Order: sequence, then C-alpha cells, then structure tokens
Amino acid sequence: MAEILDWAKDLLVSRGALVEAEEAGALRAMLSPELARALGSSDWLSLRFGAGAGSDDDGEWLERLGRLLPPDARVIGARLRHPRQAPAVDAGAVLDRELAVQNGIYRLLDDRPETARYYFFNFQYTIESDETSLGVWTVCLNASARSLVHQPESLLNAVRDNLEEDPEFAIPREELARLFPMALRGAQPEIRRLAAGIEQSANRRLARDTERIDAYYRDLLRQIEKRLSRRTADLQAAEKERSRAAATQLDRAAKLEDLKRKYSLRIRIEPGDVLVVPLPVLEISARVIRKKAERVAKLDWNPALGALESPWCESCFGRAHPLFLCDDRVHFLCKSCQTACPNCGKQFCRACHPKCRCGATG
Repeated sequence: MAEILDWAKDLLVSRGALVEAEEAGALRAMLSPELARALGSSDWLSLRFGAGAGSDDDGEWLERLGRLLPPDARVIGARLRHPRQAPAVDAGAVLDRELAVQNGIYRLLDDRPETARYYFFNFQYTIESDETSLGVWTVCLNASARSLVHQPESLLNAVRDNLEEDPEFAIPREELARLFPMALRGAQPEIRRLAAGIEQSANRRLARDTERIDAYYRDLLRQIEKRLSRRTADLQAAEKERSRAAATQLDRAAKLEDLKRKYSLRIRIEPGDVLVVPLPVLEISARVIRKKAERVAKLDWNPALGALESPWCESCFGRAHPLFLCDDRVHFLCKSCQTACPNCGKQFCRACHPKCRCGATG
C-alpha cells in the first residue's frame, strides 16, 4: 500500500493540506474547512492503509480522495528548483558493472552530463472478483535515452522535495502519444501480477463452493435414481422422476455458472495524471556489437538512483535487463523476446519480424 499512501500524501499537499507521514503506512493531515468538507472528514485527518487492525478501507478512501481530482487526466510539467549537473563517475566501471549484454560486446565511446526528459505515467486500477482491490501503478520512461526506470517511486521520492511547477511547460503531444502505449504495456503485466493473489484466493473459494454444490446435487440425483429404480413398473411415475432428474441437472449447471461469474477475475486500468520533468543524467555513449552488426547506444546513468537505466525492449517495451541483441539490426531485446520459436525452435527477433519464418507467432 506504499504507492497509495504516497499518492494520497502528494494529492493532499497539492490541495494545501499540512501532511505528516508516520510509520507503518499511516499519515496525518490538517485540512482546510473546504478540503475537509470535500472529503467528508474533520479538519484533522488520520489515515492508515494495509491489512492490520484499525486500517482504513483503501477503496473508500480512494473514492473520497478522487473527489479532489479534476474530471480528466492532466499532464503536468515540473522542474528542479535547484538543478545541478550529474557528477562525474567512471563510465567504464558503470558499464562493466551494470550493462549485462548476454550475446554481444560493447565499447565505451564517451560520456557527458545531459538533461533527460522523464515521464511518470500513473494508472489507476481496479481488480474485481468476489472482492475488490484498488490502487495506483506508476510507470516511468526516460524519453531521451529510451529507457525504463525500474523503481519510479524511488526516483520520484529522491527528487520530490526539489520539484516545482514549470510555468513555461508546453505539453509535448506527439511524444506523449508515442510513449503512452509503451507505458500502458509496461503497466499491464505488473498489475496482472498484483492480481495473482486475488485470483488464487478466488480459485480456492471457487473450488470449495463447486465441491459443495456438486455434493448437494449428487445427493439429490442419487435419491431420484433410487426412486426411479423402485418405480420402473409405473411408467408415469418413472417419467416424472426422469423429468425431475433433468431439471436438477439444469439447476446444477446454472448454479455452477453463477459461481464462475462470481469468482471470475476482472481488471480495469484507467489512465491518470502524467508528470513530465527534466532531470540531470550522465549520458554514456557506447558502441554495441553483435557479430558483424553494430549500433551506437545512448545510456543514462541516473545520479538520483545511482544506477544505469536499462533500455526498454524494442519488441515488448518491457525492461531489457539482461540485454539481448538481435543479429540483423542489433535491436535491444528482453529475455522473453529473444527466446526460440515454440514451433520450429529457431530464434528470431520479434522487433524485426512479427512472426517466425515458419509462420508461427510468439
């Protein structure tokens, strides 16, 4: 629940509340009278999210806090209040330590301090089965280096206190439209992973209730069969029992279908606000070589995280770490997009070709 707490804190601060974070997933806030009325609370607000005793209902409070948001998602530009260049580091040592190229080699060319454009995409998700879970997932893309930030919350926390709104910000619509599908594709598997626990729990309850219903109708059908065996001479009574058995079977099937609908998993993802902020990086240029093909790559070392950012996979746009290279155009690939064709067993680049030469996709 840390991401929900951080989001609630940022939202309340942006609306003028005085907020103090506490330990164990809690925060306290002093609200203006207008803010308190909007949230339906007193001037002093105390929130605690999680599964422990005394925790607040996160679904209820996400709905309440949502009243403070504009009706449509916003694109917000920010800048560092006190910008600084990225410090000098040993670029060769950084690449040796953090650039994990699995099937090629690289050669360091140069490095220099630069400013990169970061996009923080927020997605609000709802996971529904017989219970509901709500939350916010953040995907951060470095548009300058075409990289995916592995821990966006850590980066945002590192620079949060030094950020201010950029009055000269203009929405980069073309770049935003190009990056949004990548961010969504990055968020979907992570949110699906979060749903795994709810799905497993729902499947256990589905199996339990299915067995209970099966046992109940097995007993009913067994009783009908016993009566039918005793009434074989009475054709009218036997036909009545057969009709009762057919109706029981239909009723059983309908009950089981209702159970499947009740415990089925539904995931809804909605785009939220987007934060665009330029941040200092050390841009490292390297020649990446795969057999006889090569390309020059721009890789960013992020001083706020103290880490080299992984390029995104040019097929699925996930995190390409470790990094695989295709043979023809040296595309950057993740491990999944470098695997052999499941049909013929030959490797092919999913960024170069939508399907294998044998005709199989995947």
